[in-house]
Amino acid sequence: MDDLAGWDPDALDRLAAELALCADAVDAVSGDVLRWASFGGTWRGAAHDRAWSVSSSRSRELAAQAESYRQAAGCARFVVPRLRALHAELGELRSRAAARGRVLDDDELLAAPVRALLVRADALDREAAARLRDGSDSADTAPGGGEGIHTAFPRSGPVPALPDPGADPLEVARWWNGLDGAARTALVAEHPERIGALDGIPAAARDLANRALLDGERRRLESVAARLQAELDAMFLGGTAVASLGVTGLFTDADAGLEQTLRKLEALDAIDATLAHGDRQLLALDLSGREAMAAVAVGDVDTAEHVAVFVPGAGSTVQGNLEGYDAQVAALRDSARLRLTDDSGSEPAVAAVTWLNYQAPQWGWGLAFTERSPASDLAARIAAPRLAGFLDGITASRNDDPRITTVGHSYGAVVSGLALKDTGVADAAVFAGAPGIGTGDVGDLRIPPGSAYLVEADCDIVADVGTFGGDPSFLDGLTHLPAGPGITSAGAPLAGITGHSSYLAPGTSSSHHIAGVVAGTAERSTP
Repeated sequence: MDDLAGWDPDALDRLAAELALCADAVDAVSGDVLRWASFGGTWRGAAHDRAWSVSSSRSRELAAQAESYRQAAGCARFVVPRLRALHAELGELRSRAAARGRVLDDDELLAAPVRALLVRADALDREAAARLRDGSDSADTAPGGGEGIHTAFPRSGPVPALPDPGADPLEVARWWNGLDGAARTALVAEHPERIGALDGIPAAARDLANRALLDGERRRLESVAARLQAELDAMFLGGTAVASLGVTGLFTDADAGLEQTLRKLEALDAIDATLAHGDRQLLALDLSGREAMAAVAVGDVDTAEHVAVFVPGAGSTVQGNLEGYDAQVAALRDSARLRLTDDSGSEPAVAAVTWLNYQAPQWGWGLAFTERSPASDLAARIAAPRLAGFLDGITASRNDDPRITTVGHSYGAVVSGLALKDTGVADAAVFAGAPGIGTGDVGDLRIPPGSAYLVEADCDIVADVGTFGGDPSFLDGLTHLPAGPGITSAGAPLAGITGHSSYLAPGTSSSHHIAGVVAGTAERSTP
């Protein structure tokens, strides 16, 4: 137990940051070795060929060394939040023993939770050792003697092997349902980054896992930002980690890295602020891309009879838009619930998800890169399988069949349209301000006939572009929802909208009719 207390997560956190900087520095040297060896094409002949061969070999060796640093840094980052959680639990057990005037080592009443804590510490040890040994994401067997970070604890049975990332949601659901409660709890605690990302696992478990990552990810990003800022402050020519390797005169990408890191910290701020409203589920958290990605639900996706999944469009980011989108989908949910309330006051459960779990294309400099450009469908084609898997996961994780409605706005309409060509679990789709729906034939969408809806406001020039499958205004099989002024069936006024950005604004005709689709009370088109 004293050994567990002696493990230092702060030291591991610092180690991870330093190793990542070293990896970047070695990568820079590896690239420079090849550039220098080319001599700008001014040297030719057998001697140059030999020099190039040697330089290429050295460059590959350096690249392999950089990768080994990254693997070790990744292992340290993996361990840090889990070790902090173990320390917190150990501190709680010691406090409970002290409150009874006992020392934890001699407190027989707490012997069972202490053993369980040490088993989890041992499992973390083995997992980290396996990652250092062969780079795998999970370990089912203990490594040989001396390979672990620590080997003082008695060995326990293997942690259940996790499905591969991207595994079929039905297979994931069957695997999860075959586990007992203790195994599920252990997996959420020990593998939150894996459990939170697996489609097919219940929303409540994904929420717990993803929330468990937040503090550790914040500390990691803050540490990275501090080091990048220090590097920038010290750097003019040399004076960086690169210089410590004996190479001077090299600039780094620290400024771009710092900007990206700060954006991700702002994204965590937005997620925290959104979750603070309560009745929220964090269903996805992915900080691996250039922009943070997340999905947040209002309501309980595990029990809701009606689930809306809102897919925002180009220019959307977690840090810039999540809070505003969450407020709009919360109002959409309230409106749908109102539509479903019967005379007895019974109110069927409704959940609404803001799905920003993709790299939405960006305006400005994003136009210069195909995968970031709103003028290209590449980002949508990359995102569509992620969305399809998420939708499949909702139904796979449940024993009943909720009504699922996708609501795609702008470029998000393209993403949802492409996803609906791959999954048949959705019951309806709304395309708002859509420059296309990813197909020129509504029949390609695997939803019931007559369940595809289009809403387009006056003066929405994006909706008239028709870049992705043609202007959907002219497609057969779409029911057109009103966006102009109107009144509810109870006589309440509804505001009309113009332009591209107000489709889900509360109190508008468009949001009212979209809520009707979510509730299943909107009129369908007649094929």
